[in-house]
Amino acid sequence: MFELIHDPRQQPERLALLGSLTIYEVRQAHEALLAALTGSAAGGHWQLDLGQLEELDSAGAQLLLALQRQLTQQQTRLEVVSAADAPRELLEVLRLQSLLPTTPTAQA
Repeated sequence: MFELIHDPRQQPERLALLGSLTIYEVRQAHEALLAALTGSAAGGHWQLDLGQLEELDSAGAQLLLALQRQLTQQQTRLEVVSAADAPRELLEVLRLQSLLPTTPTAQA
């Protein structure tokens, strides 16, 4: 099951993906991401939190790349601030870490 948490009042805006992002959830995730991006201003900064994403497959990775490309076209920066083991490992296997680099977050 896929869940997206987005609070547009938070700066930079953060998208937290939870659960699974596989071929079975890509359509739902795509619709949720489009809704989150609607009305976003160009030139901003977004954070993508994959820390609670338990499962990611190549279809989900393709959706993340499409998100990154769309934001780049809007001159908006996307930074991955956290990634659970499974998503991080898949991005490494697919050699996508340069397109979706993970920035370490400060731990309290």
